[in-house]
Amino acid sequence: MDPILGRPQFLSETVNLFTDEKTAAARARIVEWVNELSIAEPQTKCDLLVKIQETIIGSCVELLEEFLETILSLVHDTNMEVRKQVVAFMEQICKVKVEYLPQIIKHISSLLRDRSPQVIKRVIQACGNIYKHGLQWICSQQDLSDSAEEAWNVMSLIKAQILDLIDNENDGIRTNAIKFLEGVVVLQSYPDEDSQKKENDFSLENVDDNLRLIKKQKLEEEALRIFDILLRFHGARYISSVNLITCTSSLCTIAKMRPSLMGPVVEAFKNLNNSLPPTLSDSQVSSVRKSLKMQLTTLLKNKGSYEYQTAIRHMLMDLGASQGEIQRAIPKMDKIEQQRRQKRILENANSGAKKRRLGPSGDDDMDENEGSRQKQEMVIDEEELEKQKQKSTKVNEKFIAEHIRSAKVVVDLVVECLPKLPETVPEHFLREFEPIKDLTIPHQVSRISNLLGQQMTDRKIGPGSAAFSKELPMKAKAVQPAAPTESAMDVDASAAIDEEQLRKEEATKKLRENMERVKGEQELIERMKQKAKALKLQEITKTFSRQMKEKFLIDAVQRILNAERQCIVGGVSAKRRKLLTVMAATFPDNVRYHIFDFIMLDIKQRIDLAFSWLYEEYCLLQGFTRHSYVKSENRPDHAYNELLMKLVQGIIAKCEFRDKVLLMRRVYLEAPIITDEVLKPFLSLILLEDYTPHGLELLKDLCILRPPRRAKCLRHLLNFSVHERSDLRDKAMEHVLSLYHSQKLLPPRINEFALEWCTFLEKEIPPAAIFGEEFGRPEVETAWREETAKICLTVMLALVPHKPELFLEKMTQIYANTSADLKRTILRSIDPAIKSLGAENPILLKLIEDCPKGCETLIIRIIYILTERQPTPHPELVFRVRELYTHKIKDVRVLIPILSGLNRTEILAALPKLIKLNQVVVKEVFNRLLGIGPEFASQTIATTPADILVALHNIDVNECDLKFIVKATSMCLAEKEVFTQDVLIGVLQQLVEVVPIPTLLMRTIIQSLTLYPRLGNSFVINLLQRLILKQVWRHKVIWEGFLKCIQRLKPTSLSVLLQLPPQQLHLALEQCPDLRQPLLEYAQSIQDEPMSGVTPQIMDIITGNAVDVFITDDSGGFISVENIKKEVEEPMEISTISTVSSVPVISTVVTAAAQPPTALLPDVNQPLPPGED
Repeated sequence: MDPILGRPQFLSETVNLFTDEKTAAARARIVEWVNELSIAEPQTKCDLLVKIQETIIGSCVELLEEFLETILSLVHDTNMEVRKQVVAFMEQICKVKVEYLPQIIKHISSLLRDRSPQVIKRVIQACGNIYKHGLQWICSQQDLSDSAEEAWNVMSLIKAQILDLIDNENDGIRTNAIKFLEGVVVLQSYPDEDSQKKENDFSLENVDDNLRLIKKQKLEEEALRIFDILLRFHGARYISSVNLITCTSSLCTIAKMRPSLMGPVVEAFKNLNNSLPPTLSDSQVSSVRKSLKMQLTTLLKNKGSYEYQTAIRHMLMDLGASQGEIQRAIPKMDKIEQQRRQKRILENANSGAKKRRLGPSGDDDMDENEGSRQKQEMVIDEEELEKQKQKSTKVNEKFIAEHIRSAKVVVDLVVECLPKLPETVPEHFLREFEPIKDLTIPHQVSRISNLLGQQMTDRKIGPGSAAFSKELPMKAKAVQPAAPTESAMDVDASAAIDEEQLRKEEATKKLRENMERVKGEQELIERMKQKAKALKLQEITKTFSRQMKEKFLIDAVQRILNAERQCIVGGVSAKRRKLLTVMAATFPDNVRYHIFDFIMLDIKQRIDLAFSWLYEEYCLLQGFTRHSYVKSENRPDHAYNELLMKLVQGIIAKCEFRDKVLLMRRVYLEAPIITDEVLKPFLSLILLEDYTPHGLELLKDLCILRPPRRAKCLRHLLNFSVHERSDLRDKAMEHVLSLYHSQKLLPPRINEFALEWCTFLEKEIPPAAIFGEEFGRPEVETAWREETAKICLTVMLALVPHKPELFLEKMTQIYANTSADLKRTILRSIDPAIKSLGAENPILLKLIEDCPKGCETLIIRIIYILTERQPTPHPELVFRVRELYTHKIKDVRVLIPILSGLNRTEILAALPKLIKLNQVVVKEVFNRLLGIGPEFASQTIATTPADILVALHNIDVNECDLKFIVKATSMCLAEKEVFTQDVLIGVLQQLVEVVPIPTLLMRTIIQSLTLYPRLGNSFVINLLQRLILKQVWRHKVIWEGFLKCIQRLKPTSLSVLLQLPPQQLHLALEQCPDLRQPLLEYAQSIQDEPMSGVTPQIMDIITGNAVDVFITDDSGGFISVENIKKEVEEPMEISTISTVSSVPVISTVVTAAAQPPTALLPDVNQPLPPGED
């Protein structure tokens, strides 16, 4: 491992790998943040900008170039805080990567003119650091580029702008401007031995003397001028207290950093102490004096204040400072240092006195040196000459580079120069020529341009020759003195004055010569005027009539119009168009109409001319262009409106459909102003069916692309969304939703419109506001129509999926307050909106759970819509509906939509209530439960059809009327595809085992026989035998059904009759006499069989020859009449005492009846399969 880590290549690759991963991750985050910037709120934008700044400046500076333009584009953001954050970003960039200054500085300059004072203050604060780092960067450049020069020029402009802001009406702007100017003075001056030193300080001593762009002397002079301005501002009589305190602090800082300027600062403080501005209040005076005391104390601590200690001490004592405070502030110096400083003070005083003493004799000295200056030798100014050459070369190089990019020009140049080539190669060419290797075409062009430009400059030809002055630049030759005599010292002292004076004299001489030459020319002109007589055209011309002038004018315009093809061929069509545009916009009406008619002859090809004319009218209207108007009494915008209106009307009237669509789109999107009058024909055009889609599309684009007309166009689009025509209404609604959801344009206006129209439904009669030509309903109606009510709901229902929290609440309010007819209309209209929300929407679920008062039917309808064609309803919806049914709405209809989500117990518990509903509703319930129909076939129900039918039979008749149960069972049995033979066998087997026997059992058995007759062969017979064991005769209704079933299945069922007890057999034959003869025949046929069970007593009952006996149901035995004494007590169980015809008592009869032969009675638990005999 160690040898691998020891390899530098491995470490380098590893570092690069991690760096690339880090940069890629940072880039991904920044791209995500930049994408969010376009749609974020202002505060979020600021937060995102801070994140981007921290990421780029803190760790990934290499990404700055990639995202710089995107960040700088936010300087035009509408929010003030965002612009301030961008300024902070630019300030940090200049601290870290000052080479991006040329790209940033122009935005700083524009932000100084921002409409927000807060932004301007932040920009001035940033300018302090930006100017300092920019000046350091420019001074460090050896070869300044064009962008660096431009940046320095803009920085100079910014200084001037901020200097002007010192008089701004905003107090905060003035304060920040003072602090910036303080920094400029410190940067553009020299420090001395007493200057306070700070890390990374910069001053004029760090500026190179050989810089071409920056001159130290000019910067110092500028700093002194700014310093004088600050002193004057400080001494103003009407300065505010805040500005005064700030200016005092700035002057104190300048004096500490540049002690050479301490004298004027102390003098300014002295004047302020003596005379405070009269506008200050008592509290402000106290604050100013306190600040002045603090600044003077700070100055006193600086060693550079040694000369002014006396004045400062007096002021401090006047401001209330104690002697102890003053002594502590005075810096300690040894005696040698004090003597040195006193000596310097004395020398400065003597020098000043000498200057004052020599001042009056200055004129005499000038007279004495006049002759010597005239004899002074002049030499060529090589520096100025070199500047001229450089400028000339640069101009020539640019000129050549522009022309040799054309291959034709290069070929012509080579062909022209070939004959001039010498026969042999010159020696200097062989020495100096360097072949061009591996250079791109732009580099080759640049190199050739540079070489040719230098040659042209040497010969003073080409466009660069204008950079040379007519005469060589001259300057006075510097004379080196032989010895430091007093006269030489005087000459040296006045060297700068002599040179300046000499230049002034030369300029005066040239000016005098020019004036004499001009004067001579003027005299010559005057003499020529005297010789020649002036020609007056008015005397020799004849005035044309008005009609003739107009004819000539029209003919001239017509010739220009007819020259269309010639101008295109000649390449001057743009000039012709400009000429016609000016004529059409400024000439009389007859010319205007003539040109307009020409345009309308072929509007498709001449639309550009129409637009040029339209924009010219707009420029005249706004004052951008000034032409002499023909006198008109119309409004200023009349010409523009008239032209645009005629243009639109002409396109509508004369163009074919395809051209009409394209040209109308161009006119309305490209015209500088769209007025209300011009919109009227367009809105009328939209009503034409063929143009409706294109017109609405254009109206939507006007909302997006024309912000000034956005609200108006949106209102028209919304009006179309509630139009009487359905196709127009639907298409307009699509565009409204696009603006609302995708473009996010004016959502409050759209919400307001939707709420306004749906609120109309709360009124008893339709309001007049929804009628009118613009809505396609010119006649006012006095009663609500369903179609009109649906139109009022259109916009609201379309917006429900996008803002349910607003519109669902409003819909419930309207539903609770409106009439019954309108409630039904609402219920029929809400399907698409509710389906769009879906069962998972929390707001919709909350509405279902709360169920506002009066909206129960609406909530049920919503639940129906949410569960429509759903195999299983959403669990959250089932939970909310279950809670709603349990605690608020006891209407079982609430449960119908979610039946597929309920468990078996809940479904069976609700069944008695469900079958009591309207038959149509009950039919739907069974369709859901049984999965009947395509819309319910995919549902999963917790119960089976058999469970449903069994549950219906087990419903307590006290809880639900028997007729409802009968209808319900009939509905079930009518569905043969669901209740097949096998299903019914299972159901009947379950019902037979129920105790007590269900009332409708026999009815269901008979209906089953009707549906499936083969059940009667064995299965039903088996059921009947099992019913005998359950003493079916105890239940009157079931007994009657039993007998009907016997009658229906005869003769197969006759064997079942024989299994009845004698008294029940007797009763059955009494109730159904038609069974007696077949039963007799059947009994006689099997009487001889040993196991038939047909006894003489049974035969007597069948034949009707039985005697009366008293029979107890409990024992089943027979008692003779003679042995009957009395009835001891009432029977305890459900038993009957009946009198029937008697037969001889045979104890075995009952046994035989109770236990039928095995051959005749199959196993009750295992019925025979259908179809088997």
